[in-house]
Amino acid sequence: MSPEKTEQLYSAFPGLYRGKDKIPQESLMYQGFECDDGWFDLIWKLSAGIENAARIEGLDPDGDGWPEATQVKQKFGALRFYIRNASDEIRILIGEAVEASEKICEICGAPGSRDINNRRNVKTVCADHALDSPRQSEHGSMPVWKLLKD
Repeated sequence: MSPEKTEQLYSAFPGLYRGKDKIPQESLMYQGFECDDGWFDLIWKLSAGIENAARIEGLDPDGDGWPEATQVKQKFGALRFYIRNASDEIRILIGEAVEASEKICEICGAPGSRDINNRRNVKTVCADHALDSPRQSEHGSMPVWKLLKD
């Protein structure tokens, strides 16, 4: 995710993403969000939902029991959201976001589906961002999986 969008999430949800300043053995959030910008809105809504659920449960935003994301990334074309201190309600929210991510282009946020290129890289993309699409190179930064493509 772009540094600008990463900072927006860190600023809006500082308690949830407090691991960004921790050492790697404690949290992998120092790496930021390991996905493209197309999932920004999805992650924003999930973050807001997690914090809302924690408030309803009566948790203290400054306490050790407040939910803490430890890693947010894309794997096999779906969102992976690893968290500490998650209630059943929060786990349901995460499950719904994971399911939704499988239908949202990770690059632009449009409706999409999983695509696999000839190197077996899997991403959820729209038709314009299909892994073997020549149009991919027209979009600013080039993901690592594109550089590895034959």
